Amino acid sequence: DPSQKTDPGLGTWQELHDAIAQIQAKGVKMILFAKLVWADLTTEWYKRELYKYAAMDPYGNAYMGNGYGYLTPTQLASINNHRRAAMDFCSQEYRDIATKEFQKLLALGSAGWLFDEVWRHGPVTYCFSPDHGYDPPGYIYSGDIPLARQLHEAAAKVTPDFLYAGEAPQDWQMQYYPLSYFRINAVSGNSKPAYRYLDPQAPLMAAATGIDDREMLNLMLAYRYIISYEPYNFKGHVTDFPLILAYGKKIDDLRRRYRAWIWDAEFRDTLGATVTSDGSHRFSVFQNAAGKRAVVIVNMGSERELTATLDIPNTGRLVTATPEQPDAHPAFRTLHVPARSVVVVMEH
Repeated sequence: DPSQKTDPGLGTWQELHDAIAQIQAKGVKMILFAKLVWADLTTEWYKRELYKYAAMDPYGNAYMGNGYGYLTPTQLASINNHRRAAMDFCSQEYRDIATKEFQKLLALGSAGWLFDEVWRHGPVTYCFSPDHGYDPPGYIYSGDIPLARQLHEAAAKVTPDFLYAGEAPQDWQMQYYPLSYFRINAVSGNSKPAYRYLDPQAPLMAAATGIDDREMLNLMLAYRYIISYEPYNFKGHVTDFPLILAYGKKIDDLRRRYRAWIWDAEFRDTLGATVTSDGSHRFSVFQNAAGKRAVVIVNMGSERELTATLDIPNTGRLVTATPEQPDAHPAFRTLHVPARSVVVVMEH
């Protein structure tokens, strides 16, 4: 980090460029993944140049993060971890460096990128360096939007349809990184669809990482999240997960079939309905352009069927469908939701 050069140990730049072109010729869009927030302290580039643009504390020391480490004996012993310095986004010089690295991704011909850790600057709030072209202290987050503008200007010269995605961009960053990617905690049930409250239609994408992550997929249906399949946190292959892939496809099929109720409709959180049950549940409400509501009820339990009571004021005829039984049939006030499952009730 922040280099976006290709690793010669994996092949040549031309081979990667050609592979991306071949993939996209098949109708699959290639999105590249990158970081620009950090600089790896182990590189000669950092020792020679990048150290000049690291965010500094009041004592002249670079702010640092722990860096990445995987489950090798030496990294578990903290011997050879790649520790990193947080870079100063207030510095125009560093923003220019970051833009040049971004242009390397553009040259590869991808359809977009995902800016990992776009939402934070590690331990840094202010930079106190006197050598970065402004009077310190600099509020480091104030550099996020100027950098985003530079990146957009660079991409606009190559393609008008480049996709900007970021890892959980903060709300004010979504104007430049409109697709937000993140992870949720389905086991605790504490995940809150906070950005859904600000923009019911924003493209929000969550990760499904486990062998049979039904709980995560059910919440993605309830909160209108795009599904990102990530076998073993990027360390596996999608064919390792036949169960989760099959269930995720059923959820997307259901969303296509009833898109007027649970995709194109406005997310209303829990407004417009009340759900009580004899177990652990979550629910969400959607309302479409015709004023018709849909309620998605998730059984958060893994052991037993849940009996739920649904109250929708001033409702008409109701029907229900599930990912595994997509044909709609009449719904009643009392519903039975199997363990680790979800039902959708729609107003007709």
